[in-house]
Amino acid sequence: MGFRIIYNIDKVWFRDFGEMVEEMLDKLTGTTSGQGIVPLRLVFFGNPDNNGQYMEHRAWLLDLIRKRCERFGWRMPLVSYVAQKSLDSGLVMESQCVPRENGSLVQEKISADGVRYFTVETPEGKRLFTEGILPASIDAPILEQSNEVLGKLGAVLDAEGMDINTIVRQWNYIERITCVPDGCNQHYQDFNDARSHFYARTEWKGGYPAATGIGTSHGGIMVEVDAVALRCRKCAAVALDNSLQVAAHDYSQNVLIGVADKIFRHKTTPKFERAKAVVSPESGLQVYISGTAAIRGEASLTGVGIEQQTVITLENIEYLISRQNLRKHGVKAEKTPEIQIFRVYLKAENLLEPARKIICERYPAVKALYVLTDVCRDELLIEIEGVAFTAE
Repeated sequence: MGFRIIYNIDKVWFRDFGEMVEEMLDKLTGTTSGQGIVPLRLVFFGNPDNNGQYMEHRAWLLDLIRKRCERFGWRMPLVSYVAQKSLDSGLVMESQCVPRENGSLVQEKISADGVRYFTVETPEGKRLFTEGILPASIDAPILEQSNEVLGKLGAVLDAEGMDINTIVRQWNYIERITCVPDGCNQHYQDFNDARSHFYARTEWKGGYPAATGIGTSHGGIMVEVDAVALRCRKCAAVALDNSLQVAAHDYSQNVLIGVADKIFRHKTTPKFERAKAVVSPESGLQVYISGTAAIRGEASLTGVGIEQQTVITLENIEYLISRQNLRKHGVKAEKTPEIQIFRVYLKAENLLEPARKIICERYPAVKALYVLTDVCRDELLIEIEGVAFTAE
């Protein structure tokens, strides 16, 4: 039996937070019952005023979802709450669901640190999915939070007998990502240093995970992953490079902001691949597309507007998942994988309409969410990530 994740995006208009969540869960109930699927992970994007309200919203969210699960006999899904303001709704939710027959394969677990996660075992191998992992305090220094969260992730993987290098997709949410506090490192560089030390515990012969490192308005550091340990001879997790861009883990010191790590003695690079393809004869080909921006080589496209940055970003994605590029990396595909969803991160509210117009014209059938947040470089206006799939 194969294992496939079905992605969807739902939005509700502005009102009381609890009312928005209830309406969103009504939408989810209709979708799951109509399509014969069950929720695996729910990622909500909201706009709390501060860290205190972020934690209040998160607790409220979990309580309402738990009550809905009790009412309909669902397993409590994994839940993440991201402090990014939706630009075309009051609240937006990305749902990751599985067919009902796959739902019986999902095992719910909780780590010694209180991290909820799911495992799925099939003849293809073992899959692992985490909730958004938070530190004990989201007000602690960013480096401290990063080390704690990654330590919790490492403990989960250790408990399941899975190496760190089985991570195929990692989402890294970093409060005020480009902030450089007085006398301190940039928040993103602090996270990159912590990640580099965490990843140095193992070898990465098959390439790093696909990943997004993106800003949030509040919420400290939160990390969420998908991991896959494959044992089927015809299965593989393949790192995809893009010849239009320098691999992020090969960036020069010139484009990194901060000071040298004391142990590595240089500024550490973002450790991720442009995409990761998970190939299986039973489950099909799924491509995790990392956060992608208007970068050629290692340089940002500057001096142009949002329209040109959006086009270049989409061109980068289109080449990345093309049959030509897949075959270059040893992945046989009869057709180009189809984009399932987009997440679109925008630096300013007035960028929404021109970016959405281009994306909708190019991908009219693809659902997308649009949120306001800092991108990892000050000069970049937009970043896009997604998931692509083909059964062939």
